[in-house]
Amino acid sequence: MRMNSLEIKNQELQNSFKNNLLLVIIISFFSYLVIKEVSLPKLITVPLAILALTALIFSSFKKPIFTLLIFSAYLPFSKILIGKLGMDITGFNLSNIILFIVILGWISYVSNTGQSFFSKSSLNPVVLLFCLWGLFSVIRSKFIYGNDYSLEDFFILFKRWITPIFLYFIGLNMVRDKGAFKKVMFVMGAVTFIVALMAIRDYIQLGDAGSLDESRIGGVFEQPNTLGAFFVYNMFFFLGFFLYYWRSFKYWLLLVPFIACFRGIMVTFSRGAYISFGFGGLMASFFRSKVLFICVSFLLIAAILMPGVLPSGVRYRLASTFGGEKIVATEVEEITDPSAGRRIVIWKGAIEMIKAQPLFGFGYGTFTYIIGNYVPEAPNMDAHNTYLILAAEMGIPSLVLFLIILLLLIKNAAWLLRNSKDKYFKAFALGVLGGVFGLLVANMFGSRLNSEEVSSYFWLYTGLTMAAVRMKKLNKIQ
Repeated sequence: MRMNSLEIKNQELQNSFKNNLLLVIIISFFSYLVIKEVSLPKLITVPLAILALTALIFSSFKKPIFTLLIFSAYLPFSKILIGKLGMDITGFNLSNIILFIVILGWISYVSNTGQSFFSKSSLNPVVLLFCLWGLFSVIRSKFIYGNDYSLEDFFILFKRWITPIFLYFIGLNMVRDKGAFKKVMFVMGAVTFIVALMAIRDYIQLGDAGSLDESRIGGVFEQPNTLGAFFVYNMFFFLGFFLYYWRSFKYWLLLVPFIACFRGIMVTFSRGAYISFGFGGLMASFFRSKVLFICVSFLLIAAILMPGVLPSGVRYRLASTFGGEKIVATEVEEITDPSAGRRIVIWKGAIEMIKAQPLFGFGYGTFTYIIGNYVPEAPNMDAHNTYLILAAEMGIPSLVLFLIILLLLIKNAAWLLRNSKDKYFKAFALGVLGGVFGLLVANMFGSRLNSEEVSSYFWLYTGLTMAAVRMKKLNKIQ
């Protein structure tokens, strides 16, 4: 009997290794296409894509979770690997096609298991209301700009905005056991690590570009600040698992992807990413251990008082915010560099927009068209602040709903951390807390959730958090 148990366990380990290896190969394939800028003729790509998607459809009925794993692996690369399959049809791309297959898998999973289609969660009503408010805002923008902008254009924007939020429901309802949970987390971690390695490679190949702006790496998101935010949102999972399993030597290897992500942040030269990383790390240490929190606090204070200990690139980038020297001025924007100063001017304009339409805002997607009326010197500019753009476009209630979502996420992650005896879920909860506190700060300096490619993981692990809480309450995990 003992031998049978060992054989079963060994077989499970072998299957897990094979599945993980397959997923790593798929992720590596996506990264290879991006790095080499592979452009194959339609005669090859279209039949191969059709064959792969057909296999994925059949897989969605037999192994529904596999479709979610493929979608998770593909999402961060979707900005570059659009996958229109040679057809110039609005909305017809690889991202939407795989999402449709994931939904088929969801339906198949519910049918096969007899479980409810929607799992209960304290976050569900708030997220649904947030989505409905966004839909109302899209329609409102049509009424304001109906003569100049088509409703189709705004709905395309809205679809890109709501798709990541939909992943919250996917994660919550498709991941109902620890095995599936670990598979999804493995894919997200592997993708984050590979994206970091790609960013480091790009920086090494770029070499000395001659100026700071030209040296900044945008990676798969083609935007340095967005890439930096992506690392902040996802890198603390590596730290969380290391902090809970540090007595096992193999988990020290998780410091490698964590350091790679930190190096990835460095090559973006994103001040917002630097600051949000520091805050996320501080809060992760707070929830892990008060002693660790005190140590990290001292390190951050030392870095502030003695900036010479910081890496030269980080030190230079932060110093450039205020021109690197003492300047006397009456307005904050006068003593900052052009980029930071422009942000402050736009923020002031955004506040005036909010005052003009505090309840419903001007409509989703309208900020860049309106801001010029309040800041003539900065027309067609982004708000560079998620909270301000939410309130300006969709009204203060939408901002309140979003903040409630973040607060409930923090509350549930902290509950899971306190109540679960399973180290795996403790480590996961710690990673969530570090990431969400980093997210809170990152979005003060930019609109870092307006990209489907970068925000999808945030909403997915929000759904996973609530799935883990549900499993704990149902005693499916310790």
